[in-house]
Amino acid sequence: MRKTIFHRYFIRSVILLTASMLALSAAFVVGASRILGQQQLTRMESAARRMQDYLVPFLTLSGELNFDVRSEELVDILPIMADVGDMRILVSDLNGFMRVDSASSLTGHILPEEVAASLLGYTEFTMIPAHIIRDAIPEASLAIAIPLDVRMIGEVTTIGHIIVSSDQTGTRLLMREFLRNWSLMSIVVVLLAGVTAYISARRQVRPLRQMASCAYSLTHGDFTARADVEELQDGEIHDLAKAFNGMAETLERGEELRRGFIANVSHELKTPMTTISGYIGGILDGTVPDERREETLQIVRDEVMRLSRLVESTANLTRLQTGQLELHPCPLDISELSLRVLLGFEGRIEGKGLTVRVDVPETLFVQADPDSITQVLTNLLDNAVKFSTHGGELSLSVRSHAGKAYVSVANEGVAIPPDDLPYVFDRFYKADRSRSRDRTGLGLGLFLVKSIINAHNEDITTTSADGRTEFTFTLTECKKP
Repeated sequence: MRKTIFHRYFIRSVILLTASMLALSAAFVVGASRILGQQQLTRMESAARRMQDYLVPFLTLSGELNFDVRSEELVDILPIMADVGDMRILVSDLNGFMRVDSASSLTGHILPEEVAASLLGYTEFTMIPAHIIRDAIPEASLAIAIPLDVRMIGEVTTIGHIIVSSDQTGTRLLMREFLRNWSLMSIVVVLLAGVTAYISARRQVRPLRQMASCAYSLTHGDFTARADVEELQDGEIHDLAKAFNGMAETLERGEELRRGFIANVSHELKTPMTTISGYIGGILDGTVPDERREETLQIVRDEVMRLSRLVESTANLTRLQTGQLELHPCPLDISELSLRVLLGFEGRIEGKGLTVRVDVPETLFVQADPDSITQVLTNLLDNAVKFSTHGGELSLSVRSHAGKAYVSVANEGVAIPPDDLPYVFDRFYKADRSRSRDRTGLGLGLFLVKSIINAHNEDITTTSADGRTEFTFTLTECKKP
């Protein structure tokens, strides 16, 4: 089965939670066992000390224990002292002879040799290793021994040992009860956390699945698909959904521009080809009189040039898209080039009665590719003349500032709407609603302009307001060669 993000997230959450609960349980059990064990040792030592004090009346003048005196009292009190702490109390002499046992079973018996030998080395409170004490007391899991000391003639003498053992039955029962309750609680916590993780994972992956569905729609041509960002809280998924919708909007706009481009290309190809075919046919069949033949051939030539420009624009677009547009930067007098390109529009400027304002220094050298910058100036001036109102003003300026040359082309005419300004440099884009007189372009001119300027690592900006539109691009200055 395919492992989705949801399954991975859910499984990892459950595994992490389960591992955390097991680690916490193990830490708690180890800690609790140590605490309970230490408490039990403290109780056992306290019982041994009390037993040591209790045995004082049973000592003879020679320093020996005489349990014949008050023996019934000892028999009664010893089991009580042992049972209070879930313990077993034994008293032995130095030879390992068991003088008294709270459980009575070892009273009068001799301790195993290994146990007796180990007791001789104990001169203070000491834990007896379990594997040793079990030779005498099989059920013991914890045991301690303290020397039974008496003071005789100013000296302290050890006459035996008090042994306290425990099978830790109470501790084990307590730990067993704790583990049972802890296990039940852990199962409930894991189940609740699993449900929470499941719901959280579902909520986390829902927008991702929605975006996957939208992406599938986009691949099948439905560019209106959008992810719902309203129900998402601010975060990475919200940002991803917004970015996805932005991409979808860009694709939708690109698709609209592409369709418009195809329609424009079809129209631009059809119109000159129809014109050329009609006039050539008229010349061949004699419909066009001889006195109009030269005029007709001129029209045919203009239409051929129009087709040539269309093919060149498309070829430039292809080179830009494939990164095959090669630049050859060299020192270039931008002042001289700007005036030279402007003079090429003299006929069209006069035909529209435009007033031309020029603010260009005598010389200003920049590092740029001459052919591509010529294309930039040509496209910008062509648009400026095309969209200028009859009798309006056209301006060209070049200025220097902080090592940069700023070249501006402006015209008076119908302004570009603010909503269209961000897209004027997109390929195939034409703001037809406001500048509908552009019926011969393909929406490639400004795209080529921006691409060329970007290839020079420079910037281009545009402003349009109050009937004045201005384009400004930068180039890096250099020394005169």
